[in-house]
Amino acid sequence: MYNFNLGNMKKYIITIFSLYITISVAFAQNPKVVVVSKNVPRAEVAYNEAVALYNQKKYDAVIVYLNNALKINSNYKNAYILLANIYQDKGNQLEAIRTWLYLSERLQHKDSAYYMISKIYYDMKNYNSSLEYAKMAIAKDENNYKTHYLSGLSHFNLGRYEEVIEDFTRALTLKETSDEIYNNRGSAYYKIGYFEDAIEDYNEAIRINGISLYYTNKGSAEYALENIEQAIDDFSTAIQLENNNYQAYLNRGVAKIARFDYKSAVEDFSKCIQIDNKSPLGYNYRGIANFKLKKYMEALIDFDMAIVLNPKYGEAYLHRGNTNEMLKNPQFACEDWQKAASMGITKAKEYTNNQCK
Repeated sequence: MYNFNLGNMKKYIITIFSLYITISVAFAQNPKVVVVSKNVPRAEVAYNEAVALYNQKKYDAVIVYLNNALKINSNYKNAYILLANIYQDKGNQLEAIRTWLYLSERLQHKDSAYYMISKIYYDMKNYNSSLEYAKMAIAKDENNYKTHYLSGLSHFNLGRYEEVIEDFTRALTLKETSDEIYNNRGSAYYKIGYFEDAIEDYNEAIRINGISLYYTNKGSAEYALENIEQAIDDFSTAIQLENNNYQAYLNRGVAKIARFDYKSAVEDFSKCIQIDNKSPLGYNYRGIANFKLKKYMEALIDFDMAIVLNPKYGEAYLHRGNTNEMLKNPQFACEDWQKAASMGITKAKEYTNNQCK
């Protein structure tokens, strides 16, 4: 009655999307002491004092000196930039945004200021506002790849994958050698089911910088195309590059289930649990492999643990219900199926209707 095949196992493979913004941030460099000029020496002296205090992380005192510098010279760009960065460091994002806006209006540094505001909103997970300012920055300077990339990241978090591809493609025309952008565009292709295109991008990312993450993602796309052996090879390479790559072990275990190598799958899922024993995924999938090996008590314990760690894990209730059925515990099986059905698991509803009175 209960059978895992390649079709219904596809959804268990998870592609990782790298959201790390490691691109250089305009104006976010460490401040440097400036040479005091004859025109506005007092402002620059105050700014130099602020830089010294900034390096000591005495942020409140920095703000005092910067405000003094701006009272002397209200057009002092460096003071505004450092002030905005201080507000960000202190977690006062709204004041940082206000400072960048003031800088853009007063000193006409609109594209860089809009980009920084976009990034602040992105870090706050306010992706719509991030997109709004990214568009404004692009309108002022359409040749900055960082802004197109940031726009793509916001679109990705909003699930707008076609727009992601457009943004990242534009970014790549401006910076062709970015492995991050190729990887992330590949993940956008993956999300809309264009697995061949995803693999092409992942391969390009690997060519530039063959890190574990990119092999993990490529393996996911290969698996989606039912290239099981290639997927396993990619996950194995990812593991060789990073021995504690939880996702690669998890995905390789799922791929091994697809080729009926249940014993080896259990080993991979056990490694997942060793790496992170607080994640329900490893327990759930090891339970599936143990179920296929007819080790029903071991499977039951695994599903119990997955549910303890995530009481809303509908799939784990479904699997535990099937395990209870094999252990001839029909009442417990029905309770689990009903619970899974209440969480939207269609198969559990079918089992409840057919098996439970």
